[in-house]
Amino acid sequence: MSISCTEKGRLIYALVSVNKTIAQKFDLCTDGFSQTRMDLLAQLQVDQTISQKELQKRVNVDHAAVTRHLKHLESTGMIARERSAADNRVILVSLTEQGATRIARLHEQKDEFLENLLEGFSAEEQRTLAEMIQRIETNADTLPKLKEESI
Repeated sequence: MSISCTEKGRLIYALVSVNKTIAQKFDLCTDGFSQTRMDLLAQLQVDQTISQKELQKRVNVDHAAVTRHLKHLESTGMIARERSAADNRVILVSLTEQGATRIARLHEQKDEFLENLLEGFSAEEQRTLAEMIQRIETNADTLPKLKEESI
């Protein structure tokens, strides 16, 4: 038995809607820290000091967005940015003590959020869901990119 186009459309709509809802609820449970900002801090926790360009690649965020997020994180004392002494064109980013404390708390908040989000799902159901979502993501990654003229 195959699924109709209408049912497939509802499925995609549901995935988009769930993604939006989860992102909004995640921001609320982490006092406004988006997943992207958390990813930036977590990567800095691993790398200590890294160029802004390399950080952008590792968290897979576009240049403008990473700059915007880093400006906010710097203004709140979570990170420090400075020009490289070896190459003035390179901006080095590092986690501050305040940022290290905050990322530890964010990990706790994220764990609690995930526990609540997945409440009632068995370990097997969680694995199955993760596998299905991964297949959708893999399929989406293989789709051809739209040319600007066709948008």
